[in-house]
Amino acid sequence: MTTSPFLEWLPEVAADEIIIEPSNIVAEARGNLWSFSITSTQAAALHPSHVTSFVLAVAEARSRYLSAHGATAMLFYCWHDEQAAQLRLSLVSAGHGYLPFGGSIEPAADLESVVASFLNSPYHDGIAMTDGPEGENDPDRALPVWVLLLPEDDASQGEDQAAPAAGR
Repeated sequence: MTTSPFLEWLPEVAADEIIIEPSNIVAEARGNLWSFSITSTQAAALHPSHVTSFVLAVAEARSRYLSAHGATAMLFYCWHDEQAAQLRLSLVSAGHGYLPFGGSIEPAADLESVVASFLNSPYHDGIAMTDGPEGENDPDRALPVWVLLLPEDDASQGEDQAAPAAGR
């Protein structure tokens, strides 16, 4: 049985310092960014609940960090970068009112849909020169992003929060 690489990654990600620069959304987004890649063999062996549990455990750890440091509210967000075949997580100050994406985003109804997109990607082992993610050249295609307001005592659930606007 293949062990989940997410179990191996959790301690490092959960213990990572959070960059909080309310006047610089790019510094926050880049400084708090984590990207996770797996092989197609690992993707086939993983149950979606393992990945979802990992993301929620990271969010919980980030929430505890923010509470312990008396930080203002931040948006924890997760998306599947289809071209890189990566699951990505980051945080930005909620006061910005938007997420730092250059294109359109759409709030993901639930984390499970983002995880399913990641695990079902045909590009875990790379993209052939003749292939490309479907719709990659479609400027109207919105990126599904799951968002949770942290610390969690600031919000009941991420799905209940108003979606931030797309990047500027």
